[in-house]
Amino acid sequence: MKKMNRKGFTLVEVMTVLAIVGIVLTMIFSLLFYGFDVFNMTSAEYQVQSGTRLALQQTDKLVRYSTAIFAVPDTTYMDPEWNYIGMNEDRTEIINYKWDSTSQTHIEEIMAGPYPDVTFNIGFTKQNNLSTDNSLKLYFETYAADGTTKRYNIVSGYEALNALQVINYGTVSHPATALAYRDETASYENYKVIVNIALVLDTSGSMASAINGNNATTSNPSRISILRTQVAALVDNFASNTNSDVSINISLVPFATYSPTPSSFYDIKNTTQKTNLKTAISNLGANGYTNTGDGLRRAYYQLLTKSTADASSATIDTIIKNYTIILVDGDSNTHSMSNTKTITQVCTRYNKDGSCRTYKSTTSWTQEYYSSSDTIDNCTFTPTQTTCTPGYVTNTSNSSLADNYVALMGANLSDPDFTSNYVISFARDTTPSQIVFIADSTNTPNDADHIYAATSADELGLSFTQIQMSITNELWRFLGPKLAETN
Repeated sequence: MKKMNRKGFTLVEVMTVLAIVGIVLTMIFSLLFYGFDVFNMTSAEYQVQSGTRLALQQTDKLVRYSTAIFAVPDTTYMDPEWNYIGMNEDRTEIINYKWDSTSQTHIEEIMAGPYPDVTFNIGFTKQNNLSTDNSLKLYFETYAADGTTKRYNIVSGYEALNALQVINYGTVSHPATALAYRDETASYENYKVIVNIALVLDTSGSMASAINGNNATTSNPSRISILRTQVAALVDNFASNTNSDVSINISLVPFATYSPTPSSFYDIKNTTQKTNLKTAISNLGANGYTNTGDGLRRAYYQLLTKSTADASSATIDTIIKNYTIILVDGDSNTHSMSNTKTITQVCTRYNKDGSCRTYKSTTSWTQEYYSSSDTIDNCTFTPTQTTCTPGYVTNTSNSSLADNYVALMGANLSDPDFTSNYVISFARDTTPSQIVFIADSTNTPNDADHIYAATSADELGLSFTQIQMSITNELWRFLGPKLAETN
């Protein structure tokens, strides 16, 4: 019987096979676990992306029909009655802080997050932070632990369709990172703003000419007719403000050789009063010299009287804001003066007891620029008469006295806590230095937002529109959410 030739595996062969099998299994499991890791990473990234985009879409829906939107530096100070979209303290969540009128608190609604090792940032871009359009570009950013940053935005930004104002309060040092907004259906108790505007308008004789200086015709209308049309449009624009927290009152302060009694302040949101003001505007004529200082004098007392009366009945939540819109079409050449008569008696004969028997009276006069509140007499002032005091002095050959009067009266309007001023040069007869002088005298900022030059009807209309928008913008800053103080 033959022996079978059976050969076994050597230890080396067994170990080699086991090593190969181990390597293969290691590769298989590595690929398998890598696939799981990739899937988990992809899934986590998808959750972050989808959650962040959803929060962005929710934000768009929340603010689209808001009446006012403000991008603010933070949510450390959340004003009652405003809703806020911002981040929590460690920036791991995007939250809608919804104002609840019942509990008088903000209710937190998480819009995105938290995600492992992910933090958020909210940013805004606006071509002009304080411009009055109703759009604002918003973006969310995510920061991962590995340093990866992703930005999510709506390419075209978004519009608050019903917003009266969209403002970015952010600055370079304190960029906006939260959004304050108000629902149009909500009822809010906020500051009340009383706006008083004095329209200081040049109605001197040159206003009867056309803009180019020629005689006015149907095709080349007079400056005064253009002014009447554009001022009426300005009143309509102000009256279109539907914010019930704002009252707007306008007084007409025309001036020529002197400034007659200004109109009362008209509440232009009242249809009847607006009509009365527009009637007064339509009756403006053009005649006389240019006494800009007297117009400034009357405007000051108009605003002082009105704001004092407002303050007497105002509450702690009332803000009173005064404005002047000063329009001139030529340099000042008249000023207002008054006389003070002083009678001095000198004894010319004495009694034996030393008492005076006969007196001689000596009359002296002191002249001064007129700075009180009354209307001056429509007469040419002279230094030695009482029948014309106060009166006006024309000095067309020397405008320095008229400029001195502008400076004196303008100083009353130079306190920014009392009034904000706008100056318009209409037509081409006003020298640039005169406009700068009026602006300096009233402490009006020498910039394109406060000083305007209009040489056509369209330019005058545009100037008035920009001023109206500037004032409206400032009102929304008063009515907007409060900000935390920054160092």
